[in-house]
Amino acid sequence: MKNQFMALIGSMDFRNKLIILFMIIAIAPLSVLGILSYNHSSYTVQEKVYQTVLESLSQITYSMNYFISDIEQLSMYIYSNEDVQEVLSSGSADRTISERYADEQKISAILESFVGFKKWDIEIYILGNNGERFFTGDVLPKQYDNIDSNWGLFRKARLAGGNAVWDTHYTLKKLYDFGTAVATGRVLKNIETNEDLGYLVIDIMESALVDKYARAHLVPDGQIFLLDRFGNVMSSLPKHQIGTKLQADFLPNVLVGTKGYFESRDDAGNREMIIYDTSDATGFKLVSVMPVKEMIKESQSIRKLTIGVMLVGIIAAFGFAYIVSSSITTPLRKLRSLMKQAEKGDLGVSFSSKYKDEVGQLGQSFNRMLQEIQYLINENYEKLLKLREAELKAIQAQINPHFLYNTLDSINWMARIHHVDEISRTVISLGELLRYSISKGNQIILISEDMKQIQHYLAIQKMRFREKITMEIEMEDEILSFYTLKLLIQPVVENAIVHGLERKNGKGTLRFTGQAAGDKVRFTVSDDGAGFVPDKHEMGTAKAGTGIGLENLRRRMELQFGDSASLHIVSKPGIGTTVTIEFPQIKQAGEDYVQGHDY
Repeated sequence: MKNQFMALIGSMDFRNKLIILFMIIAIAPLSVLGILSYNHSSYTVQEKVYQTVLESLSQITYSMNYFISDIEQLSMYIYSNEDVQEVLSSGSADRTISERYADEQKISAILESFVGFKKWDIEIYILGNNGERFFTGDVLPKQYDNIDSNWGLFRKARLAGGNAVWDTHYTLKKLYDFGTAVATGRVLKNIETNEDLGYLVIDIMESALVDKYARAHLVPDGQIFLLDRFGNVMSSLPKHQIGTKLQADFLPNVLVGTKGYFESRDDAGNREMIIYDTSDATGFKLVSVMPVKEMIKESQSIRKLTIGVMLVGIIAAFGFAYIVSSSITTPLRKLRSLMKQAEKGDLGVSFSSKYKDEVGQLGQSFNRMLQEIQYLINENYEKLLKLREAELKAIQAQINPHFLYNTLDSINWMARIHHVDEISRTVISLGELLRYSISKGNQIILISEDMKQIQHYLAIQKMRFREKITMEIEMEDEILSFYTLKLLIQPVVENAIVHGLERKNGKGTLRFTGQAAGDKVRFTVSDDGAGFVPDKHEMGTAKAGTGIGLENLRRRMELQFGDSASLHIVSKPGIGTTVTIEFPQIKQAGEDYVQGHDY
């Protein structure tokens, strides 16, 4: 099957291949981009919705905190009211019926003014230990008439010692349905004597709470719960049993957390998003449960738009691929024909195109390639001629050293015939020194071999200066079997003679020592010649007669040995100069040292 498919593709027209290729290139990234774009947009939309709902819950929680703060301030105002203090402090047996009626009218007017001031949906109960009962509602619940100090709200108020406490009406709800969601209460005390006078209870109707959070009920099939800190339902939409604990898998996460949202599943396995916020003042939690499927509906338009864009893109890609493939194949056939002519040796052909697209650029490259081939053919021919000319000059250049060696040899024999031994020895030393200096080969040589050439050089200088220069050479036998750089020491010796001893008035001494120093070889060349001032003569400015300066010598040592080699110069005018060279010991031919490491 694979072979058949490849054969089918191979037999297709080039234009069809391009169309298929363009379609694959267009559809694959377009599909991936569409899917990624849809998923990202859908996720972003949902996140924005969840964050919006969470912000809405936070605003509602802030509003409820403000509402609860007002309720607590109201209870504190009633607590400190002089008339309330006076009525609850008086004994019931000492008052007449008319006095009790007047007190009831006075306290009721105070309570009604509070209830109607902000149109709060609340009920206020003042329950005196002297038996007085004042309330704003039509009915006094039995639990508020017969006070049990160990029951629910009263027990919490007694333990709080006068501070306001909050309680869910789960106990009352079992017997009565007054629509109360939550109540706050506090113990009333005599401000002067701190004696307990009774209790103040304010019941907040569920309708008052629903008005606060109803606008957060945004989506169909969604739910919203107002829970106390233990997970008991204080209010909900749709309606839920008030006072009972919420039975939901997500409840533990809500009770542990403070604010946020997370995904959960209901009893039927449907995905739902839990968004919640917690009141800092009371610990009440406002929870919104939103089905994820409702959130996904918000992304349907994005999915349809993505599919539409993909279809339009595919159609446009097909049309573009057809036009482009057709425009490419025609000039390509023309270019193929010109290439066949070039293969036959006709390099004068040229491709012309009115377009500057890739095919046109390819044609221009083809033209430049033919021009370059013609240029390289001509250049190669010229180089061949120059190479032959250079080889001829090289052969001629080889004649000069041989001619010089033969001439020196003739002088040597003439000197020996006439018994002039000094001239003979000088000529022999000069010939050996010349042959060594211009010989080709390895730059690393035996120290013993280098010493021979230095001795030839010193023999020539001895012949020249006679008794003016005394030469002392001390060389340890151990280092003669080591290796050194070719022409490493001779420039230093030459500088000592030419720039030190030759300029000195009178006789001078040249001392040349070589020794092993640890794992290095140390050469010292010293003279008692003219010397120089260090701040006026930089190392390497003095050139030896060979033309190789000390600076070049230092560079050679750095290239070969790196930081493992050193060259030090100490000089004083009229006293002399000492040059010390150190480099690693090379004990085998071919051993290499670079930057202080051997390889």
